[in-house]
Amino acid sequence: MQTEKRATITEVAEMAGVSVATVSRVLSGGSASQAARRKVEEAIRALDYVSQASTRKKEMDASRSLALVISDLTNPYYASLCAGAEEAARRAGWSLVVYQTALTGWTDPHIAERVLAMPVQGAVLVGSAVESGEAEAIRQRLCRIAQKVPIVTIGPKVEGVSCVNITSDLSVSVRKSIAHLYALGHRRISFIGGSGGIRSSSARRRAYYEEMNRLGLPADREISTDAGFTPQAGELCVNRLLAATPKPDWPTALIAINDLVALGALRQLQRMELRVPQDMALIGCDNQFFTPYLNPPLTTVDLHPFDHGVSAVDELIGALRGGSAAYSQIRECSLIVRESCGALLGVRNFPNG
Repeated sequence: MQTEKRATITEVAEMAGVSVATVSRVLSGGSASQAARRKVEEAIRALDYVSQASTRKKEMDASRSLALVISDLTNPYYASLCAGAEEAARRAGWSLVVYQTALTGWTDPHIAERVLAMPVQGAVLVGSAVESGEAEAIRQRLCRIAQKVPIVTIGPKVEGVSCVNITSDLSVSVRKSIAHLYALGHRRISFIGGSGGIRSSSARRRAYYEEMNRLGLPADREISTDAGFTPQAGELCVNRLLAATPKPDWPTALIAINDLVALGALRQLQRMELRVPQDMALIGCDNQFFTPYLNPPLTTVDLHPFDHGVSAVDELIGALRGGSAAYSQIRECSLIVRESCGALLGVRNFPNG
C-alpha cells in the first residue's frame, strides 16, 4: 500500500503564483494583499495542504504525555516526588508515563532509547538516570534524550547538558545538621549510609568532611561508606561503626543519608540498649511521613520532594510552550527539629569531646 504524498509549501506557492515567503506570511497571519491571500487559501484547499507546524500541534494535542524516569518508588522520597509530578501534570491536562529504574547497582544502558520510544513530548529524570555511572556516560545519556525532547533533571547538575535542572543544596543539608549538633555540644559526629556510585550521596559525604574539617572535628574513617539507602543499611552502619571504634571514642551523634537509614540505625541502637538521644543523637534526611511517629520522633532535613515533582513538570510544560529550557535552580532545605537530636536536653558536655 503506497502512502499518500503530502503537499509542500513550495507546491502551494507555485499553484498560487506567489513566493514561498508570501505563503508563510499567510499561514502565520502576517501581512499579504487580499488577492495574494485569496490565491494562497484556494491553493491550500485544492492541495489539502497541512503545514508542519499544524501537524506538530495536532500530534502534541493527541499525545499530551510526559515521561517521569524515577528510581525505586518503594522509597518514600521518590514516591512523594512522583505524587507531586502527577498532580502538576493532571492539573495542566497532561498525563504522566512513569518508568522506574534501580537506584544503585544495575543501570539500564538503553535508558535513553527507552525514553525516546515512549509517546511523550518531554521527560523529567531523577535517580539513577542522572546519578549513577561515570560522569561522561551520564552526560551522553541525557544529551541523547535532550536532542529529541525537552528534559528536566532533578539532582546534582550535569555539565554539558541543555536542560532545566532542579536540585537541593545537598551540602547545606549536611552543614545544617552538623551545625545543629555542634550547638548542642556534640563533637564526635558520624555520617552513615549512602553509596559512592550515587552523585548526591558523594556530595553529602564530601560536605560532611569539609564541614567537620572546618570546625576542627574528627571525621569518621569511611567505616560506613557504600552501605546503601535502606533500613538494613542503617543497622549495618551502626554495627560496623561501633564494632570498629573503641567505646570511649564512639560518636555521640549520627547523621544518616536518609530517613530509611536513620530508621534502621534507631532500631539497632535500641537493640544495643543505647538510648536516643541520651546516649547517641540521630538526624535523618527527607522528612518522610513516618518520622514524627518514631520513638523518639526523628529530627530530619526536608528536601521538599513533592514540591520538586510539581516544579519539574511545571518547568517542562513551560519549556514545551516556548519558555526557557536550559537553566538551573537550587532549592532551600529545612531542618525539622524533633526529639531524636536531643534538643530538649539542652547543650551538653560529652566526655572526650
